[in-house]
Amino acid sequence: MSQLGNPLAKAVVTKGASKAGDFLKNNTLVVVGTLATVYAWYKLPAYLKRLAAERYARANIGHPVVTAAAIIHESFSRIGYKDGFLSFLLPEFDIFTDEAALMDIASQIDDVKLVAQAYKILFDRDLFKDTLNGLSTTELSSFYNAIRSPSHNSDPQLDSNYYLVGDILYCAKKSGIQVPQVELQNDDSWLTTQELYGNYNHKQEIGQVVATDIYAPENKRYYIVERCSIWGGFWCYYGIVWSDQVINQEI
Repeated sequence: MSQLGNPLAKAVVTKGASKAGDFLKNNTLVVVGTLATVYAWYKLPAYLKRLAAERYARANIGHPVVTAAAIIHESFSRIGYKDGFLSFLLPEFDIFTDEAALMDIASQIDDVKLVAQAYKILFDRDLFKDTLNGLSTTELSSFYNAIRSPSHNSDPQLDSNYYLVGDILYCAKKSGIQVPQVELQNDDSWLTTQELYGNYNHKQEIGQVVATDIYAPENKRYYIVERCSIWGGFWCYYGIVWSDQVINQEI
């Protein structure tokens, strides 16, 4: 005697599958759009960080701070995953550290804060955390003792430690400064206009560095700073400041 099963149960299953199929058929664009949005929400920040790191590296290639950050990063050999789901299965850990390279570059660093900032932008990593995990207590002490960290920022006017493209500059003058507005010309030079970029008080943020060079007649370094009205680089204005007027960290 054959077993027919429950016809009512089969009908319910068939009807449920049909409804699910109809939903997917009628809402394909919505489903695909939702999945694409979730994927972009997850991937976009990492993509934008990578683009920013590439622009930063190109704009500041050869600068001692960027070079130091790169050497420090390459001194650590790691396996595992720093973040994401796989980091739970195989957390990142160091397998080898080139202490000789680290100590050599440490003796050439004037300001570890600038290097840490470049390290974060280029590699999205924390310099102190990486050195803490990759060095023994004795090695860590030797590394930071070897750094020539000044108690204050030296004037980067003419030396190689000028501020980098991408740095945020703040007013260093207690009396405040007036910043002229400039425009980029066809020959890639900057020309002051009759407009004012802005008046800034001590410690106030001025803008982000987009270019820097030496003004030959006075042998003095200047920075072109940018301020945009809308996030993403729209409605931007440009100003010019001198190296002795600004600092690249909040004070």
